[in-house]
Amino acid sequence: MIKKIMILILFLGNIGISQAQTITGKIINNERQPIEGATIVMQTLDSTFIDVTISDTNGVFVLNGQPNEYRLLVQHILFQTQYITDNKKDVGIIWLVSQDYALDEVVVKAERPYVKAENGRLAYNLSLLPGNKTTNNAYEAITKLPGVQPSRGTLTLAGTERLTIILNGKPTTMDAGQIENLLRNMPIDRVEKAEVMYSAPPEYHVKGAVINVVLKHPDDYAFQGEINADYNNQYFNSGGMNANFHRSTPKNSWDVIYSAYNIHNMEYMNLYSRHSLAEQVYPIEQNEQLRSKYWKHSLQTSFAYNFSDKSHINISYTGDYTPNQHNNSQTIGNFQAGNVDKYVDSRMHNVTLQYQSAFGLNIGGDYTYYRSDNNQYLHTFFQSGEQSSFDMVSGQKINRYSIYADQKHSLAKGWNLGFGASFRLAKDYDYQTYNHVTGDISTRNLQSDLAEQTTNFYLSIGKNTQTGASFSLSATGEYYTIGNYRKWAVYPQASITYSLNPKHTFQLSLSTDKTYPSYWAMQSSVNHLNGYTELHGTSGLKPMTTYSLNGNYILRQKYIFGLFFLHSTDYFVQTAYQSTERLALIYKYTNWNYMQLAGANIILPFKAGNWLDSRLTLTGMQIRQRCDNFFDIPFNRKQWMFNAMLDNAFKIKQNLFFELMGSIQTPTIQGTFDIETCYNLTVGIKWNIAKDKISLSVRCNDIFNTGNPNLKVRFKGQYLDMDNYYSRAFNIHFTYRFGGYKKKQTKGVDTSRFGH
Repeated sequence: MIKKIMILILFLGNIGISQAQTITGKIINNERQPIEGATIVMQTLDSTFIDVTISDTNGVFVLNGQPNEYRLLVQHILFQTQYITDNKKDVGIIWLVSQDYALDEVVVKAERPYVKAENGRLAYNLSLLPGNKTTNNAYEAITKLPGVQPSRGTLTLAGTERLTIILNGKPTTMDAGQIENLLRNMPIDRVEKAEVMYSAPPEYHVKGAVINVVLKHPDDYAFQGEINADYNNQYFNSGGMNANFHRSTPKNSWDVIYSAYNIHNMEYMNLYSRHSLAEQVYPIEQNEQLRSKYWKHSLQTSFAYNFSDKSHINISYTGDYTPNQHNNSQTIGNFQAGNVDKYVDSRMHNVTLQYQSAFGLNIGGDYTYYRSDNNQYLHTFFQSGEQSSFDMVSGQKINRYSIYADQKHSLAKGWNLGFGASFRLAKDYDYQTYNHVTGDISTRNLQSDLAEQTTNFYLSIGKNTQTGASFSLSATGEYYTIGNYRKWAVYPQASITYSLNPKHTFQLSLSTDKTYPSYWAMQSSVNHLNGYTELHGTSGLKPMTTYSLNGNYILRQKYIFGLFFLHSTDYFVQTAYQSTERLALIYKYTNWNYMQLAGANIILPFKAGNWLDSRLTLTGMQIRQRCDNFFDIPFNRKQWMFNAMLDNAFKIKQNLFFELMGSIQTPTIQGTFDIETCYNLTVGIKWNIAKDKISLSVRCNDIFNTGNPNLKVRFKGQYLDMDNYYSRAFNIHFTYRFGGYKKKQTKGVDTSRFGH
């Protein structure tokens, strides 16, 4: 299979070399600085329109088509118009001369676009988002994107089931937690823009909703860096430091990020269970205190080399190391009193290689190694006088390999054609061994090898028209295997964008997504949280398939009104069940018939002078969930849910900013769970000094400790209450920035004696 993929990569490369038809160039001013936003129109010599484009942040532009001779019309409101006639593929550097405007008693006020619709993408400049002045890293800035909200350790996007974050449009075998850790250690000013897509194009090699974080690529000489220090308090004190360095020249760039954090936190959980067993009800009350303490180290380094403006290679390494993590759970109540100690040693290494050619070919691959070694000790005293205890040794080792190749062609009259392939291989080894087991406790030894292969082929076609419309359509064929499971599938994707003018833009997207369970969830394992609560794996757990339709209307490039519909088959989630065979609360993943969402969201940014920048996000949806094979209590439920979030950023002084953010969510459901109303109030303040080289921020998340909702079950004899406490967190963040842009000095040529 790998041999076939490599043959395909070579085939794509040869096609790309022979068929690329583009015109490229770069636009600069008299000071040799790139000009962004210049309009370039390509015509034949008899003034027939061929194509139009806009220069990017580096002043670079690409036009589709290559007639024998052509005329370029280059326009920008601040510069004089240029006319260029040529017949080359690369017109090189185009100089624009500044244009002066003399206006008497006229003040021109303008507001930069809040969001731009670009080929099925919603592109956001993070520096314009409300609340960005109080954020400290790239990850926090992404949480300010409209519709994006942190939820139980992950990011969600309104109207979607799952959200994936990628960097520079390239796939990776790193998981969501590892990407999050990388972005938390990345400065905000390293990010050029964030692109939100409800239907990711196939060349990204991920499905469903995506946020593509596009990093800046400086093309001159620079050295800059940051040193950060954090103090956190979430019941216990935590803290750490991170440093990042960036060095660039016109030809290459280096990046190094290292962080070390000491993490120490606490969570409370109160549980009340009326457990029915053998026609008798057992009232069980318990309080569980969950503590974690460990050091977490992260290292990321990357090197990029530019062969030309459109051709470069990048190699990077990312490592996460968590030695000697100690998790402790103490439980007291009328049924049991117990203690669980778990010691974890984990590490992850990822190496990525990517090459982008000037003729549209992109190839790359990465390798991830992950290993976790665990030791767990449980001792439980039951009120009946019985005792249970065990020692458990477990671990996981994963090797994942990924390669891909993509080719894109620009055709005549604004059409484009893309195709490509990817292959991923994962080998997972899990083991779990119980020793010194005493008492009546369910244990299960485990040793398992899983081999997973995913092969994808895709074909896409798209068009940009002169009327402001663009569309893309693609189909991805996938062959997936794991163990004895084999599955062929086809995933369609489509997106349409239409702009009547810059004030009115319509966007429609259709996507198909597949979500795979974690490797550990697919094992027939049993883990004990205490003497009453157990986590069960599910052998044969199937991946879920999600179909989603999203439509957005964007008014004045800032107000967003959206409708969405989502349907997931074989949906899986971990849900609690009170066993009818023994006094045990079982958490287990099961495949449901379906989960369905239908609703709308509204995003309304607004300002008051230069002192207030706010955004109101409203979401309403109906949730439908059905499972005919959930133990002995099948369910078919529906519920309306509403969510509102208001983010306010106040400018107190030129260098002093204050943030006030509040959110509320009405009751909702998850399987047999009823999730009660929850709300969150967060405040923060940030002070920049020394020309923004030093900043100090203070923030308190979830002031009233109400961000984690209470849960209950009242369904077919199941009776359970769960209250979560201590989600409040206090943080102090210090940043020192150094370095910056430095133009390389060159020796001038004496021309004083030249000329007539």
